[in-house]
Amino acid sequence: MSKTFPGLISFCRPQSRMLGRGLFIILIIVAPIILQAVQIPTPITANLGYLPDALGNRIPDFSNAGYAGGGVALPVMPVKVVVTPVAGENGPRIQAAIDYVSSLPLDAQGFRGAVLLAPGRFEVAGQLHLTASGVVLRGSGQGENGTILIATGKDRRDLIQVRGKANRTLLGETTQVTDNYVPVGADKLNLANTNSLQAGSTILVTRPSPASWLHLLGMDEVPARNTFLLWRPDTVNIEWDRTITAINGNEITLDAPLTTALDAQYGGGTVVAYVWPGRIEHVGVENLRLESAFDPANPKDEEHSWMAITLDNAQNCWVSSVTAVHFVSSLAQVGTGCKWVTVQDCQSLAPISELAGYRRHTYTTSGQLTLFQRCASENGQHDYTVGYLAAGPNVFLQCETHLSTSFSGSIGSWASGTLFDNVAIDGGELRLDNLETWNQGVGWADANSVLWQSRAGRIICRSPPGANNWAIGVWGEYIGDGHWSQADEFVKPDSLYLAQLAARLGPSATTNIAATSIDPAPGNAPHLEQAIPDLAEKLAAKPAAPTKSLSLDNGWLVADGKLLIGKQIETGWWKGNLNPSQAINPTISAGPAITRFVPGRTGNGLTDDLDELADAMLAANEVAFRQHWGLWYDMRSDDHERIRRPDANVWPPFFEQPFARSGQGEAWDRLSLYDLMKYNPWYFGRLHQFAEIGRAKGLVLIDEMYFQHNVLEDGAHYASFPWRTANNLSNPGFPEPPPYSGDKRMFFADMFYDMTQPHLREINRAYIRQCLANLTDEPNVIHTTGQEFTGPLSFEQFWLDSVGDWEKETGKHPLIALSTPKDVQDAILADPVRGKLISVIDLKYWWQSAKGQLFAPPGGKSIAPRQAERDWKGGAPNAATIAGMVSDYRNRFPDKAIITDLDQADGWGFVAAGGSLPKLPATTDVRLLAAIPKMKPMPSSADGSFVLGEPGKQYFVYAPKGGTISLDLSAANTPLTIHHINLRDGKLTTEETVSGDSTVQIALPSGQPAAILITQ
Repeated sequence: MSKTFPGLISFCRPQSRMLGRGLFIILIIVAPIILQAVQIPTPITANLGYLPDALGNRIPDFSNAGYAGGGVALPVMPVKVVVTPVAGENGPRIQAAIDYVSSLPLDAQGFRGAVLLAPGRFEVAGQLHLTASGVVLRGSGQGENGTILIATGKDRRDLIQVRGKANRTLLGETTQVTDNYVPVGADKLNLANTNSLQAGSTILVTRPSPASWLHLLGMDEVPARNTFLLWRPDTVNIEWDRTITAINGNEITLDAPLTTALDAQYGGGTVVAYVWPGRIEHVGVENLRLESAFDPANPKDEEHSWMAITLDNAQNCWVSSVTAVHFVSSLAQVGTGCKWVTVQDCQSLAPISELAGYRRHTYTTSGQLTLFQRCASENGQHDYTVGYLAAGPNVFLQCETHLSTSFSGSIGSWASGTLFDNVAIDGGELRLDNLETWNQGVGWADANSVLWQSRAGRIICRSPPGANNWAIGVWGEYIGDGHWSQADEFVKPDSLYLAQLAARLGPSATTNIAATSIDPAPGNAPHLEQAIPDLAEKLAAKPAAPTKSLSLDNGWLVADGKLLIGKQIETGWWKGNLNPSQAINPTISAGPAITRFVPGRTGNGLTDDLDELADAMLAANEVAFRQHWGLWYDMRSDDHERIRRPDANVWPPFFEQPFARSGQGEAWDRLSLYDLMKYNPWYFGRLHQFAEIGRAKGLVLIDEMYFQHNVLEDGAHYASFPWRTANNLSNPGFPEPPPYSGDKRMFFADMFYDMTQPHLREINRAYIRQCLANLTDEPNVIHTTGQEFTGPLSFEQFWLDSVGDWEKETGKHPLIALSTPKDVQDAILADPVRGKLISVIDLKYWWQSAKGQLFAPPGGKSIAPRQAERDWKGGAPNAATIAGMVSDYRNRFPDKAIITDLDQADGWGFVAAGGSLPKLPATTDVRLLAAIPKMKPMPSSADGSFVLGEPGKQYFVYAPKGGTISLDLSAANTPLTIHHINLRDGKLTTEETVSGDSTVQIALPSGQPAAILITQ
């Protein structure tokens, strides 16, 4: 790619100040006023003489960045298997080859060998996984005549994933650093003791983030209501991954320097050893061309592969000589669990995406000791970036861009020790800066970082309190109060990284990392079919695994013949944060969300790993997930403003909406308009994937098709709502500007639910059918109208008519739940046609209070549920009243299941009254769970006890106050066994025998809840 750069511009340096706490004002130059930049002596000499400040802080030694700690040539592993392309899908064949080499023994160097892909085009519909050490995926050239992997389909996956296991384990005691101050660039620490350490120990050096430090930086206050933008104590801790090279008494020497000072007045630092058995190493991807297939009719298409290559939980790995074409975001993304990674001689071409936030992050690392060298990109946004708390050193060496649209630098809070060395940013910025409230309050993004011999359209360099940023030998338009030296001049050494590397390891180290060609010769390696004789059998479809399919049986929700039990959880509505410490905090990230998306990042609070989510639900005794679309797409809306945004710099996590972006026009968030008649394949694919997992593991997806919160309550919930006329090209007919009440609130439900408008009716009908069709082959799904639904009877009738029409056309009969206000619920159940469509009654929006009063706001009154609850003075329900509600409806509709997510419901009383998905202990005896679905509610006594029975065979009794109960066993003609139940764990305990053929009196412990199972 040819690169051109504008003429050099003389620069000025405005001052950055903090007025009060957290309010940052930049004095912008206007008209002819020029502020002359104040340059300082270069803090490093041509022969690498470092000039520290008064505290000893100096420019760090960056030369440990890269494979094997820098200065080591990438290994050339022998080819072990050759794969040639076939027509159609090639992913399983390539993965089989990777798995084959992964099964070979490691040699003395820790290598297994390479998979060589022959020249040609390989279509890959899925993802390729490298999960074992010592394996290389090698192509036969990165050009158009070499090896081309084409990411087909509409999934937003990473095409190639290099990933070990996240099983790092801390060892021994955590030891305090005793130095009063450890400056930037230091590699020696004094500790309270070194008892559990030795030379060669891998350690974590941690710098805490107390409130006093946040206050020093001005990161503890923000304007107005935007408290979600604050830095919080102990969530901006810096963690260096180091190896001890020597121990002298209580002094340890590290293999690489620290990049932020340890200061005793701000908590100092600690050291602890670790082991990481699942971290893989010596894995490479090289000599390939990767392409992402996209919709050529949509130049902003994002329903294709986002990342070419991602790496995590890995060290001493590399990506070399790779070209990536048309990906939404990154050629290479290096995760927080990585160190000693080299990415070199790569180029990213023609990305296809919206020009918006968290797209086109071409080369990025959140790890440390990463080296990007001789890389290029075009039309990127944040071309060369580091992420949250990237501890460094990290290096971008001899890299360039063409037509960059934004800045390179850190995009997360307090990334320290980053070097941009001979980097050229055409059209964009190089930025070491305080990003303030941007992207959920990134604030100070860079610290103790260096711009060396680099150029950009604009260069911003500011220094945080207590830290430095340096711009040395740079060209561009200059802004900031950082440390500037020799601007508009060439400096010596020409490359800081290469000079530091040569000084540490000798001149040969720089030769070792020079550009070289990769030999694609296969040698004597066998072809795939020769290496794996039973390849066809390995690639054949595997028999279906046993499932735990949900079904409605005798008025119960069962799987595998047993009653499903457990708590229900609800999707996060909108919260989230990319700071790793905050992402896992449920009060900040709102727990799991199936359709929350963070590009290239998986985990709690990010893009949930759905298998891990399912396992976590099972471990927490959670059986059902209530899913609906997010309150808004991006986190900027958390400020609750209704104004049109100034740009498309959207903030993740993204709460994906069910509708596709059109690639046309501009919505309120400045991305392209939605098309309400086309659907987001990633959103619906995620629901289908979770439903598949649910079928395998006995979990339930409650598909709430709508989310009423957008059309009632705060107007900010409507501003970027896909259904708003200004945000889509489908023209649903809603007025613009929106009818905000008092320029704030939104009471729009009447219009939203008005299905008398033919076009709006058709949009809704098509959407309902899409929801049903997407999950048509998955049994572990219950469909409901929506979350917070207090709409009118007419809309519920329309919704059920749409469901009924779809059922008639397809012959499918999914589980349909009635989740509405009481008057709507009763009207539907009384309807001889629509009532038959209902499988499940969800008691959610009304209750009988403990005071004996009925809370039942009527449907269609444009009152949000929580507003109705605020106005209600009659009290909350309790376990007894909820059980009574269940009993009433179960007796009237014995073949329909009853569920609730009302918090006050007691599992034992709820199930005894006839309720499904009860919150029983996870350890409940399977004999009880197998028995209950065969029973029906029987007449209960006046004391509040409930009885289920399969007359003559088995019975379940729950007495909330214990005591003596009377039970008709006249249908049994043999003696029966009474099993007492431990209500804490659901286990069957003591047994006794009782005769049948009569009504018997059974004495239970008095004054406390008790339950029994009676069997033949």
